[in-house]
Amino acid sequence: MPLRIAGGANWLSAGRPVKARKTLSLSDDSGVVSYVPGDLTLTVRAGTTLADIEGITGEHDQWLPLDPFGSDDGTIGATVATASAGPLATGFGLPRDLLLGLEFVNGRGEIVRAGGKVVKNVAGFDLSRLLTGSWGTLGIITEVTVRLYARPRVDRTFAVSLGRGQKSTTELLRAVAISPLAPFALEILNGAAALSLGFGDNPTLLIRFGGNAPVVDVQLKAFSQLARIEEVEHSTWAAFRQMDGDAGSVIRISTLPTRFLGAASSILADTEPRVMISINPRRGVMRLVTRDDRDRDPASAVDSGIPLDFQSDGQVGDTSVIFEKLPAEVWPVVSPSVASDALSRGIKRSYDPHNILNPGILGD
Repeated sequence: MPLRIAGGANWLSAGRPVKARKTLSLSDDSGVVSYVPGDLTLTVRAGTTLADIEGITGEHDQWLPLDPFGSDDGTIGATVATASAGPLATGFGLPRDLLLGLEFVNGRGEIVRAGGKVVKNVAGFDLSRLLTGSWGTLGIITEVTVRLYARPRVDRTFAVSLGRGQKSTTELLRAVAISPLAPFALEILNGAAALSLGFGDNPTLLIRFGGNAPVVDVQLKAFSQLARIEEVEHSTWAAFRQMDGDAGSVIRISTLPTRFLGAASSILADTEPRVMISINPRRGVMRLVTRDDRDRDPASAVDSGIPLDFQSDGQVGDTSVIFEKLPAEVWPVVSPSVASDALSRGIKRSYDPHNILNPGILGD
């Protein structure tokens, strides 16, 4: 029987429509399997929420620096399955970088363990990374082992209001790019996104510094010489991660970070109010969130004043376009499939020969 795999069921509108009659929820399959604070490793069941993980690790002054878009009510299993990453990916990497091992049940009903429970795993087939970002199409993740970090003693966030002139914004971004700054997070918001967070309608740069007091003070002193800064509440990041809300379309664009340095000013200035944009210049990632799709083609958000060479989902030169959310009727037009090559089809047949796991979510 075709199954819709769900964790906290907070993001079921993402991805292509799933052709399943029943939902298999992992939300009740939660709890700690093993936690070794001295090794900075944690093993939990897949339905454990990010909020629960934060509470568990916080008791030992540790944390899991994963902050995918959405709320902390999301589960660790869904975070790994969708490879969702948020602002903290700037300083700590993607879910695959924090994942040590996992357990999953494939479409044959077989229980498979991959990776391990220590930081230094033996070499072999990296099934953990294969399952990461597979959107539940190869197996149902039931258990996850992650590496943790010591919680920073100091964690501060600052905002910089960017002028509308291209020269000043470009110069600031180039200065930040070549500086030795190592922020936890760095995001640039267009006017619509900044306004939704209460910063007015000017493009805004958000930066987050963390660590011990001397490290933060040194970076803050260096950054204050580049721009006039204002400290903001830490809760700004939670609001930023939930900026998508119930938006009908979310598009993510990845390219070389250097391409955003020269294009950022034009992108921030030339978009319409209904399109909220955030740019991570360190990672080379841009997200576009459309507020209202009822009277426009959602894919047209890609063409709203963005001087990059892409027109379709997939890899175009050094730029890739990924549609996270679209109206159901638009998917077949702009992105019918992302797993149509022979290798992907072969892997799918091996792990899910009857096509019962999230059928259709990656396309036909």
